[in-house]
Amino acid sequence: MRRNVRERLRKALGRRSLAALGVLAAGLFGLGFGASSCVGEAGLEAYGCPNPAVFTASVSPYLERRCGTLDCHGQATRPMRIYGQLGLRHPAENNVSGGVSTTQLELESNYAAVCNLDPAAMQQVVDDLGSTADKLLLVNKARGLERHKGGKIVNEQDPGDLCILGWLGFKDAATVAASCTAAIEPLK
Repeated sequence: MRRNVRERLRKALGRRSLAALGVLAAGLFGLGFGASSCVGEAGLEAYGCPNPAVFTASVSPYLERRCGTLDCHGQATRPMRIYGQLGLRHPAENNVSGGVSTTQLELESNYAAVCNLDPAAMQQVVDDLGSTADKLLLVNKARGLERHKGGKIVNEQDPGDLCILGWLGFKDAATVAASCTAAIEPLK
């Protein structure tokens, strides 16, 4: 029966698409392990992350436009995968790039991707209310201080930097939204 399903998939999708699905499945399998953080003697360790509501309302839309393009973090093979309306769509949904708005599942996946990029350091950011945010890979790669395939994408204290740092620093939702909106505007 599995052979029959495989043959039908091969005919429907072609050999390359089937191979791409295999890579995607392997990536999702790996994401499942990555999202679970570390396993210790007592079971799974949970790490903190700043406010998910502020992230999904303001930070994710900025990251989707700035980093979630199909040639960047909007690729199924990227470690910090960003889903969104204008880029990669979540494989569990039947959406196409440029179609419906970013879905709740995609927003939650973006939050998990960012929070699990550097979980122990993110926990430290939560514990100190954002004072060590400049130690995160997310911040340092965006600023070009650590090797980043996309190069430097923000300057210190520009709207994109303030968008991310505002969320990481537990700033109020209106302040973060203002920075993120200002960062998105030139990307439209």
